[in-house]
Amino acid sequence: MFAIQLVLLAALLCTGAFAGAIPLRRRGAESGSPRWLEWGNAFAAGVFLGAGFLHMLPDANQSWTALGWTYPIGYLLAATAIVAMLLIAHVLPPEDAHHALHAPSADRFALIDTRASLAVYAVLAAFSLHALLEGLALGTQRELGRALVIFAAVLAHKSVEGFALGVSLARGVISAARAWTLLGLFACATPLGILVGATLGAFEGRTQQVLEATFLSLAAGTFAYVATLDILREEFEDGSDRLAKWCWVAVGTALMALLALWV
Repeated sequence: MFAIQLVLLAALLCTGAFAGAIPLRRRGAESGSPRWLEWGNAFAAGVFLGAGFLHMLPDANQSWTALGWTYPIGYLLAATAIVAMLLIAHVLPPEDAHHALHAPSADRFALIDTRASLAVYAVLAAFSLHALLEGLALGTQRELGRALVIFAAVLAHKSVEGFALGVSLARGVISAARAWTLLGLFACATPLGILVGATLGAFEGRTQQVLEATFLSLAAGTFAYVATLDILREEFEDGSDRLAKWCWVAVGTALMALLALWV
C-alpha cells in the first residue's frame, strides 16, 4: 500500500505543478477559459461533497464504533474541522488577506501579491491546511478503494485550483521566480500530508485505528468546508451559468454515490 501511496503522491504533485505551469509558461498570453475553470470547480465541489459524506464520514464513524465509542466522535471532529477552517479563513486573516482569499479563484493570487507579506502567509496557510488534511487522510489509508476515492476528490480540485493559480500568477505583476515558488508550495502541500499520514499510518493496532479514524473525520469536515464555503459560495455568488454549474455539482456527487456501491 505504501508503494501505491507514493504513486498517488507523485500524481498529485505533478498535477498541481503541471496544471499551474501551463498558464505560467504562456505568461502574457490568453491562459484558458474561465467557463472551463468554473465548471471544473463545480464538478470538484460535487466530488468533495460525495467523498466526504458518502465515503469518509461513514468510514470514520464505523472505525470509531469498532474502537468502542458510542458518542459520535467522528461527526464531532468533522464539525470541529469546519469551525476551525472558518476561524482560519474568515476570522484570523487581516482584511486585505480576507479580501484576496475570497475573491474569484482566477484573481485570488493576483490580488494577494499586491498585499503585504502577512496577507500572503495568511492566505497560503488557509489554502494549505485543508490540502494537508486531505493528504493525511490519504496517507493513513490501508484499503485501496478508500484511498482511490480520496485521491479522485483531491485530484479533481487540485487540477482546477492549480490551473487557476497559474492563470492569476501569469497575469500578476510579480517576478517569475516568485510565481514558480508559490506554485511549488501549492503543489507540495498535499504530497507532504500524504508522507506524514503514511508515516503515522505505519503504527500498528489500536494506535493506527485511532489515527486513521481521526484523520478521516477531520478530512471529511474539511471536504465539506471546501465544497460549500470555498467552492460553491464562490461559484454561485456569480449569477452567470448557474444551471450548468449545478449540473456539474450533481454529476460529481452522483459519481461518488455510484462508487459507494462498490467501495
